[in-house]
Amino acid sequence: MKFVKGLLVVALATTLLQGAEKKVSPVMKAWKAQVKEAKASVTTITPKELMSWNKSNKKFVLLDVREPAEVEAGRIEAETFKKIPRGLVDVLVAKAGALKPDQVVVVYCKKGARGALAGKTLKSLGFKNVYNLKGGILGWIKAEMPIVNSLGTFKSVPYKLTGVSED
Repeated sequence: MKFVKGLLVVALATTLLQGAEKKVSPVMKAWKAQVKEAKASVTTITPKELMSWNKSNKKFVLLDVREPAEVEAGRIEAETFKKIPRGLVDVLVAKAGALKPDQVVVVYCKKGARGALAGKTLKSLGFKNVYNLKGGILGWIKAEMPIVNSLGTFKSVPYKLTGVSED
């Protein structure tokens, strides 16, 4: 009897969770539509292409639009690197001239959404050569590219390869 009650509880919880996943607020729908539109308007660059640009000394600005704590945890290295949180891109570019419209700019964030939105903002301000890193820094790490922080430069490895028990 306890087993049957347990199964019913699991089935009910699963049903409730599935229902919760299907309910998407109007605000979330609108945000997803904005991200989709932004991604469609900004050229994508892959981690492999960006690494090639780095190695060939191509002139570009790498713009990290994540929050300061995210940048401190780890970032992509480039000759010309700038960090401007996405919410300040338009203000700092327009008022402070943090970037110039004739520069090639590669934008990135954690997964790609904020990068796309920032890229679209730059294009609306007259920037012509704007790229968004596909998958953001997580895509970069997944492609086994190096990141840098205050401890140095390193590559991420799958957790199971660290030798640390998950128990």
